[in-house]
Amino acid sequence: MRIGPVREQRESLIARIRLMNAAVVALLVAIGASFWFVQVIQGDHFRELAENNRLRKLPIKAPRGLIYDRNGKLLVENIPSYNLTIDRSRSSDVSHALRFAAEVLERPLPELERLIERERSTPEFKPILLAEHLTLAEVARFGVVALEYPEFEIDVENLRLYRHGHQTANLLGYLGEVTEEEVERSEGAYSPSDLVGKRGIEQVFDQLLRGKDGERVIVVDSRGKLLEEYGKLEVQAGKPLHLTLDLDLQQEAIRWFDEPDEVGAVVALDPRNGEIRALVSAPSYDPNLFARRLKRAEW
Repeated sequence: MRIGPVREQRESLIARIRLMNAAVVALLVAIGASFWFVQVIQGDHFRELAENNRLRKLPIKAPRGLIYDRNGKLLVENIPSYNLTIDRSRSSDVSHALRFAAEVLERPLPELERLIERERSTPEFKPILLAEHLTLAEVARFGVVALEYPEFEIDVENLRLYRHGHQTANLLGYLGEVTEEEVERSEGAYSPSDLVGKRGIEQVFDQLLRGKDGERVIVVDSRGKLLEEYGKLEVQAGKPLHLTLDLDLQQEAIRWFDEPDEVGAVVALDPRNGEIRALVSAPSYDPNLFARRLKRAEW
């Protein structure tokens, strides 16, 4: 019998098995190390990515600060304005919902369909604005059918109201949508579509008056459909502003320019400290027109 070669083959086989076992162990250690690296070292990173994939943030606009004269008389305030939005992720038949909305709003159905088509690339969970400045009757109509049409929401926003219109327009100014240049210059303070002060007091004290926006955090599924509200960051209202202006004196000065063709200006200062008590410039305009989107005829 030739035992030598058999023993050699057996030892060679054992050596190969040991080598394979070592390779398998090394592979398992590498896999385990990679899992440990991903779950422990990079765990927070991937957890944040997962949360961002299912959480969406919707902004809540802060109410702008009120403006008073030296005696506490209100010059500028905020009034509620009702807008209609549609959340496509909560609708089983968007076309049917739009037909109902067109009937209530007395607007052509193709006009509303174009609004939806224009926002087709927008995620489904994000509400689309259908109409602004609804009447109380229209708000009530949509409220009655809230269970039948859960996709409709009435969004309440703050609309700027200048109580004395043209009498204080050139002094107080008005609000307008922020430009791209203003967004770039603000270094993150402004976002596209923000309303900012464009003239007068509204512009000079914009940062004081605008406050800090909040946000609503919602949970969505893999298709972008709304599941539930996750949390909310409360808004910080803008700070009130008290001017040295005397409204009674301002109104007395504006009476000198009652005629439509009267042109001029009046400035009344307190000689003791230089405070402005009245500032009038004619002709003037109605700043309340700028609180909403102007129609072509109004321009």
